[in-house]
Amino acid sequence: MNKTILIIGSSGGLGTELVKFFEEKGYNLALHYLNNPPATSAKNVKTYQADITQESEVEKLIASVVADFGTIDIVLHNAGVSKNGMSWKIGTDDWNETIAVNLTGPFLVSKHVIPHMRSANFGRILFMSSVVAQTGFVGTAAYAASKAGLLGLTKTLAKELANKNITVNAVALGYFNVGMIDDVPLEMQEQLKTNIPVGDLGNPEQLGALIDYLMSDQANYLTGQTLNLNGGLYS
Repeated sequence: MNKTILIIGSSGGLGTELVKFFEEKGYNLALHYLNNPPATSAKNVKTYQADITQESEVEKLIASVVADFGTIDIVLHNAGVSKNGMSWKIGTDDWNETIAVNLTGPFLVSKHVIPHMRSANFGRILFMSSVVAQTGFVGTAAYAASKAGLLGLTKTLAKELANKNITVNAVALGYFNVGMIDDVPLEMQEQLKTNIPVGDLGNPEQLGALIDYLMSDQANYLTGQTLNLNGGLYS
């Protein structure tokens, strides 16, 4: 039977590319979105709207996916926002929203999906973090803090769930050619490339291949780790 992946944040630039990648692999896909429904006509795909910062909506989301597919084998946490501003200027509302979407939301989704994974004695939880959590970047205090929080959450959940054949890992992404990079001016993108040892931005196919392995049965000994997919920018 095909495994079921719940992708949180499936309609953004990176999420859209990951959906295409895993559709072709034949997984059952439960696609979460907040405002923009992902466009798909595949038979093994269903979409779900929810605000992951609200626990009641998360509970309903998880229950709906389980009712439709019978199980949730894999959760890919891909939702994210970045409210930029110097630390002494950023508003409290922007800080709170970034922490809520990037850290509290993934915690709530994990909290409500874990009982189903424990019952099935199988699960894969993957958090999308960022190289910014490891290096910092001017103007990203809230974003960096939220993505660094995911790394601590990864380590703790991995220890709590290892005896149930559930792995928990994080991928700390460098700069990719889809997603939030669209907000960066082209001249700044070129400057970024000069700082990346491999000299280029990452692409979704590279990320999809890594995730595909992490979700496999062969990856059951890899847990609690932060995998750096960044072209050598940080190691």
